[in-house]
Amino acid sequence: MAALFFVWFAVCFMCYFARSLIHLLQWKKRIKLSKKHYAVISILAFVYWFSWFSMVCFDPFKLNLPPLAAYGGLALFLAGVFLVIWSHKEIRGFDDKGYPRMTGVYSKVRHPMYVGFSLWVIGLPLFMQSLASIASSVIWIGHMAFWAMLEEKELEKKYPQYREYKKKTWF
Repeated sequence: MAALFFVWFAVCFMCYFARSLIHLLQWKKRIKLSKKHYAVISILAFVYWFSWFSMVCFDPFKLNLPPLAAYGGLALFLAGVFLVIWSHKEIRGFDDKGYPRMTGVYSKVRHPMYVGFSLWVIGLPLFMQSLASIASSVIWIGHMAFWAMLEEKELEKKYPQYREYKKKTWF
């Protein structure tokens, strides 16, 4: 069981690292993303989320939380899933000037998908009482914060009004 956990952890970490590398190369203008890159990013996303869920299930290091804390983790996980779905639904594209429409959840939070993912990488391991998985959430949330930082730098360059939007919203 412990070996499976470490295999899934390694797969998850490698996929997250590869995706971060793609984002970094794109940000540094070393690559221009093509359809093939987006296909690779999509495959990486599927594999890292599959491996992450598998990692949580096979975590050999268990917490001994009271039921209320464990169900609090389930509530965090479900809130994260809801936020990810809601934010996907709220993406509205661009206005006539090419500026992203920031309505709904995006009027309050700049990166609601990352916030949702962060809630679920904390919540599900709490519910499953998976100690190593909850500890590894620092890595996954750190990667998401890195991606958000790169995205924001690009948006600030492309849209001067993005700085004002940042002042009015959280993360």
